[in-house]
This record gives sequence, C-alpha cells and structure tokens, in this order.
Amino acid sequence: MSDEYEKKEFEANEGVVHAEAEESDAPKSRLVPWLITAAIIALIGIVGGIFLLRGTGGAQRAATEPAHSDGEHSASEEGREVALDPNAIEAAGIEIETVTQRPAIAMLNVTGAVELNPETTEMATPLVGGRIERVNYSVGDRVQRGAVLAVVSSPQLAQMHGKMHEARTKYELAQRSLARVQRSENRVAVLQSKAKLDEAEATLKRTRRLIDLGAGAGKDLVAAETAYKTAKADFDFQSNISLNREVQEAQAEVETSRVDLKHIVDEMRSLGVDVDPNEPDDHREDTSLVALRAPLSGIVTERRFNAGAGIEAATAIFSISNLGTVYVIANVPEANMSKLFVGAAAEITSPAIGTVSGRVSYIDPQLDETTRTGRVRIEVPNRSGKLRAGMFADVGFYLGTSTASGQELVVKSEAIQRSGDKTIVFVPRENESGAFEAREIEAGADLNGYTKVIDGLKLGEKVVTKGSFVLKTQLEKGAMGDDH
Repeated sequence: MSDEYEKKEFEANEGVVHAEAEESDAPKSRLVPWLITAAIIALIGIVGGIFLLRGTGGAQRAATEPAHSDGEHSASEEGREVALDPNAIEAAGIEIETVTQRPAIAMLNVTGAVELNPETTEMATPLVGGRIERVNYSVGDRVQRGAVLAVVSSPQLAQMHGKMHEARTKYELAQRSLARVQRSENRVAVLQSKAKLDEAEATLKRTRRLIDLGAGAGKDLVAAETAYKTAKADFDFQSNISLNREVQEAQAEVETSRVDLKHIVDEMRSLGVDVDPNEPDDHREDTSLVALRAPLSGIVTERRFNAGAGIEAATAIFSISNLGTVYVIANVPEANMSKLFVGAAAEITSPAIGTVSGRVSYIDPQLDETTRTGRVRIEVPNRSGKLRAGMFADVGFYLGTSTASGQELVVKSEAIQRSGDKTIVFVPRENESGAFEAREIEAGADLNGYTKVIDGLKLGEKVVTKGSFVLKTQLEKGAMGDDH
C-alpha cells in the first residue's frame, strides 16, 4: 500500500515513473527517518557527557585544590572581618604598617620539660589528726577555692567543742551574776550608812540651835560637825557602785570568762572549724567532723589517701595546682650558659600548643655534674591548660640578629592579638574602605618590640598595629552576636 501511495505521489509531481525506479528508491526513503532519529540521540548523549565531565572536573578541583597557598587565606577559612566607619576608625586611632624583614635571629636550640609552677601549687592539709570520713574529689578534677575536698573525724575537735561549751556556760553565768549584783547595789551597807548620816545630821542641827541660844559649848559643835562629815563620806562610798568590791569582782569574772571563750573559738577556727560563738550548741550533730577545703582554684594533681584512712595532724591529703602558668625547664650546655641572662627572649615549641613566646625568669647557679648542663627556667602562660607536667618541649633562645642566618619576616608586636587559642592580625581589605580581615598567623618570639612571623603573612602586606585591640573587641562582639 505504501508502494502505491508513493507511486501516486511521483505521478502527480513528476509523471509516470518506471517500476524499476520505484523499487530501488523505496528502501532509501524508509532509511532517512531512522538516521535522523539516531543522530539526534547521539547529539543529546554528547551534550550530556560534556556537562557531566565539567561537573566531575569541578568537584575534583574543589577537593584537590588547597584552601590557601603562599600566605593567601580563603574567605571560607578566615570568614571573619571587622568593618568600621570613618569616625570609629579615627576614634580607635587605627595605624597601619607593612610587614618587614630583618636579619634572622641567631638561635640556641635545646630541649626542655614542663614542670608545675610551685608558686601556684598548694597542699590541702588538715591541722588535726583523725579518720577520713569522706573524699569528694579525685586526681584530674577541677576545683574552686573553698570547695570541700574531704571530711575528717577528729577526737580532738570533739574535746574542744566540750571546752567551748563549758567556757560559754561560765561566761553566761558571770554575766547574770554581774547583773544581779548591779541590781542589789549592796543595799544593807547603804542603808546602814544612810542611818548614821541622818543621825549625825540631826545632832549637828541640835548643837547649832543650842549654840545660838547660848546653852551649848563650842567643843560640842566641833564634834557634831566631825561626826556628820564622817557619816557623809561613808554613805557616799557605799552608794558608789563602781567602788563596790562585789561589783568589781563580778565584772572581772565576766571579762575573764569572755576571753577564755574567745581563745577557744579562735583555736577551733584556726583548725578549720566554722564556729559562731553566739550560736547555741546543737548536741545532736557530730561535733568531731571538720571539712578540708581547697586553698585555691585549680586541678587536683595528687590524692594521697582514701576514705577510712587514719592520718596525723598536718598530713597533706591533696595537691592542687593552678595551671594558668607553668615552668619550662631547659637544659643548657655549660658552654652556652654565659650567653643567657634573666629576661632573655625564648621560643617554646610543643605539639600540645604549637609555638609560644616566653622569657627567662631564673638561671640555676649550679650545673648538673653528670650532664654538665644548667637549668634555665622560662615561665609560660598556659590559659588553655594543655601544657602538663612532664611534657617535653623544644626551647630556642634568641641570642641576637645574625646576617649569616638570612632574613625573617617581622611585624610590630602591638599588631599581634590573641583570640582564644589563635594568634591573629588584622589586614585591611584593598577594595573595601574600613574593612579589616582577621587572619590567623603563626608567630615567633618578641624581640625589641617586633614579633617574628613564621607563617600567614608575606613581605609587604599591610597590618593594623595601633588600634588592633579595638578591632579584636569588635570581632569578638560580632561572634557573640552570631552565636545568639
């Protein structure tokens, strides 16, 4: 049927066609649509493959390309900047200087070890003997000053509580006795002296009347006046409470008992017992217990006893160290000891904290006779607590510049800021006025107001020197805002 249709088409357009020509052209006409369809499918496959290859190549490049190279930091790595308006920049006193270089510092490299700072290490020691009832902390625990480390039961304290109760009772009795004496005022003696005074006064008046009438003698008047004065003096004496012997004795007893009570209370406080002398005794509680408290905030580095152990007075139970600063003890060969001095700059490198700066704080005047080395102490800040006693470290002492050692990059030390565990500087953005990038760097030691740059900056780059602390404050404020 298709042949007849094609035949009619040819006849209408070109006339009658021979049968041989019809038979040869029919297969060709059927093949054309198939070729077109195959070409379109192939073209779609090629285009899709190109897009797929491009996507795969981009992902591979993103995975293999480093985040930064040659001191260049990507925005995703740093990702932090501070922007200030011109008024804020002027108020902060921002100053910008370039990264420079100088002859490299001649270094003396030795090994060292981390030790605890004895000035920030204390022992927790009960001042009474007894048995340990309870222990609240273990080695490695962080404690705050005043925390109860352990509880000790001491027979000595129980006895002292009894003495304090006895002294308090005597003091209260003395106070009541004084009040009673002051109220009575020795009434018998006062009444007797008052009666004698009244009698002497009446005799004196009668004698004077007789003298006025001319019926008395002068010697009787003198005797009457003398008797009156004597009675008056006796009455005044008996009426004066401060001179009364009984009152004075009562007052002395009160003062003595008060001092005795105070001495006992002070002694108990010195032993670690919290005592209120005005608080009544509660005999239902165990008066033999005393709390051992932490003398400072820090890490428990030693615990010598467990609960149930018996101890003597002044026996240390805990050792607590504040790891805010530690000592690095460097072993310096004898031949190089003369090159060092107290205050010399040093660079300490440890896997725990990387590289930090320090200064010599002490040089041992005596050498180790076996190794012929001297101990040189560097005090190192350890705010993160990562440096622990016993760790090894590499110590480099700065002995001065040396042209033979090449050049090294440096920036002004006031450009260096610490943000957490990172050392950062602020680099102004070239095309953004008032914008500063916070860039992490690896810094060496500080020498003569300049800090060595190990990594993170290139020669000629600009950094903020004066005012960098203001930028750091703004950066941390922005980070806190993002967190919330």
